[in-house]
Amino acid sequence: MATGLQAQPLATTGVFEKANGLVDSKDLHTSAANLSIAENATFDGSTDPAKTPFVNPSSLSHIPTAPSLTSDQSTKYDKLLETAKTWTEKPSSTPSTPAIPLTDLDRIWLTRECLLRYLRATRWDVDQAAQRLLATLTWRHEYGLEKHTPEYISPENATGKQVLTGYDIAGRPCLYLNPSKQNTERSNKQVEHLVYMLERTLDVMPPGQETLALLINFMKKTGGDRPPLWQGKAVLNILQSHYPERLGRALVVN
Repeated sequence: MATGLQAQPLATTGVFEKANGLVDSKDLHTSAANLSIAENATFDGSTDPAKTPFVNPSSLSHIPTAPSLTSDQSTKYDKLLETAKTWTEKPSSTPSTPAIPLTDLDRIWLTRECLLRYLRATRWDVDQAAQRLLATLTWRHEYGLEKHTPEYISPENATGKQVLTGYDIAGRPCLYLNPSKQNTERSNKQVEHLVYMLERTLDVMPPGQETLALLINFMKKTGGDRPPLWQGKAVLNILQSHYPERLGRALVVN
């Protein structure tokens, strides 16, 4: 079983209604994630080191309120939403392969917040945002995110090299990476492991928070732990292309 926290699928409402249509929902509702951690994992304001992850953001945390959209931004969002409502399929990355029908999970992923993130990432260029959204939908299907089950990923995280540790003061879920605990040979599955943990980190985001905190511990890292160039490029491409506007804070210890 993987050492990182395991979250159950969340009940999410977004730009979704039925299999044949999209609706604009401004409220993102999530059910409580069932985390495999101790029941007493709480934050009480003590200065003592925490021994277990925080189940929820502390009462002292504050999630910043998102700024209101300008008139121009609202118009561009409405335009992108209307475009997304017309989508019935996502293109294949291989020209000779037929397009793939859009699924209910695809529509659930297309939340108001998601559309706005892609608009911000493209500096409010509606056409570019639409292209990037479709490209990510294609990538999520072809990369096989639904096939990355806990059982498939568990061997990669047997040593706890990636762990969800709780939340920061802004309510961001914290993903902790410890490269010194590397336990497998270099392969694409290591990248899949990181993507899996990113997805689980997004699963436990509290309402109103869209970014995560990334903590990387290089203190015990040796030359043999250093990832190859191809792997670094692959991770960077995935993060930039398919997880825009998601990194809220990054802390590195060396």
